[in-house]
This record gives sequence, structure tokens and C-alpha cells, in this order.
Amino acid sequence: MPEKSVLSWPNVAVSVLGGVAAAVIFAVVARGGVGGLLLAHLAPLPIMIVAFAFGLIHGGTAAILATVILSFWPHPVIGMAYGLLIAAPAWSAVYAALGAPRGGRDRLTRNLPGWAALAPAIFLAAAIILWLIVATIVFGSLDDALNPIRARAFILLDMMVRERDLGDKIDPTTLSGSVARAVPAFVAAYGLLIHVVNLWLAARIAEASKLLGRPWPDIAREFRLPRPIGGLFLSGVVLTFFEGLAGAIGLVLATTLGLLLAFQGLAVAHIFLRGSRSSALVLAIIYFTLGLLGWPILFFAALGVADLIFNYRDRKTDPGPTAMQKPD
Repeated sequence: MPEKSVLSWPNVAVSVLGGVAAAVIFAVVARGGVGGLLLAHLAPLPIMIVAFAFGLIHGGTAAILATVILSFWPHPVIGMAYGLLIAAPAWSAVYAALGAPRGGRDRLTRNLPGWAALAPAIFLAAAIILWLIVATIVFGSLDDALNPIRARAFILLDMMVRERDLGDKIDPTTLSGSVARAVPAFVAAYGLLIHVVNLWLAARIAEASKLLGRPWPDIAREFRLPRPIGGLFLSGVVLTFFEGLAGAIGLVLATTLGLLLAFQGLAVAHIFLRGSRSSALVLAIIYFTLGLLGWPILFFAALGVADLIFNYRDRKTDPGPTAMQKPD
């Protein structure tokens, strides 16, 4: 337990307010609409801020309280979804970022940024895979479980085909099936992206408030995943070639771990561009291209896998402060 997790009335009040704020944000999200969709991206933030600034116990209290509130209103299913997809991943990310303290010592001392991203990925992938398994058992098959998603996708795709007069170029029936199978993996991967962005934002807020409690890490150098992640990612890729439940599980693993590996690939790019006069411009182009097209993320995922094996960043030394140029 970090020293800042003092059970004082002000700290308890902060954790309660953090839990209420988190519940309110998710309740607005559950009501739908554009505003709710935009606010959904900040769902993990209150829990993370409380955990970083006031301690893991208070962050955990906020997470549990928000889950309990949402279980009573609007619905127990909403509370369960919040607990599995938001509260637990958010708290675990901060727990790993702070070194996984236990018994007065940190169990993690190296590569904390990598562990901080891996922790929510594990929770999200496990929750989605568990849903796939349970839904398949309850409905009898994965296709039957995904039918509501497939029906909505078919309506949207059919409308797009008719409005744009695409003719026979797109088959809404076939494409809606592919979309339905991809939705669980998309939820896991996009949820991970939201958690990682909120983790960075919460840590910056805590740092600006002088409450972070540890120095800011060199993320580009310290974002390293355990090597078995590469093997698990490749196993997921292989499973995607199977039909049914196995293929859906493989797709969740491939997308979630692939995004993690892409983060590592981007860390390699940051290190190799560090010290270059054009680094800011090149990185801006990279992130703009990723946001616009999306598919170049595959290149960085491959780079991340290669970095797990060859440790490219260990071969690149920091240039250090630029030496003062001598006058001509």
C-alpha cells in the first residue's frame, strides 16, 4: 500500500466523489447520443486520477463504488459491464504503473509503462473472451449470439448501399456477418486505446498537481512487453483462421496484443528519431497517418514483435543534450 493511501476523511471523501463522478459519466454514456459517445472516452479517468493522486486504496474504493451505483441504477448488467470493462482495467493500469506495490515494496521495478498498458489489456481481453464463451453456450452457437449485432450492421450497410447506389459491389448480408464477428475484438482493442490515453492523462494531471509521487518515466525507452506476448499474439493470429468460437477468441487476442505491440513499435520509432531535428515533424506525420488510415498500425505491430526479439533500442544510445556549436 503506498504511503499516500491514508484513511483520512478528506481522502475518503475524494474516493467517494471519484466513484460518483465515474458512475455519472458512464450513466450518461449508457443513455447514448453523440455527447455520451464522446464522454465515453473519459470513463476511466476519475478512477485513475484518484488512484494516482490519493493512493490505490482510494482508487479501488472509487472503482467499487461506481460499480455498485451502476448495478442498482440503471441495471445490474450495466454495473457488471462497467466493472469488467472500465473499473478493473483502469485500477489495474495504475497499480502496474506504480510498481505493483505489496508488503511495503514494489514487485515491478522495470518497464513500468509496458506493464501499465498490459494490465488493462489482460482484463479487457479476458472479459470479452469470457462473454464470447458464455454467449456461445447460452445461445447454442456464436452466430446466434452475434445475431443482434449482425442485424444492426445489415441495416446500416443496406442503407449505405442504397443511398450510394453501389449495386452488387457490396453484399450487405456477407459483410454484416464479418462486421459482427469483428465487433468483440474491436471493443477490446479500442477499449485498450482509451485506457492507455486516459492513463497518460491522469498521470499528467497528478504530476501537475504535485501528487504523482514518482518521477515521470522515459516511456519510449521503458515501454517493453514480456517476450511471451509475442508468442501469444502469433497464436491469436493463427486462431483467426478457424471458424466459430476459436476464430473469435483468436481475433480478440490478435487485435488487443497487436495494439500493445504497435505501442512498442512506436516506442522504437521515438527512440530512433530522438535527437533528430525533424523528429517532431516525422512523428506528427506518423500519428496523422495512423489516425487517418489506420492500417499502417500493422507495420508498427510487426516492428514491436521484432523489438521483442532483437532489442533495437538497446543498440541505440541517447544523443544526450546537443553540444554547443563552436563559432566559425
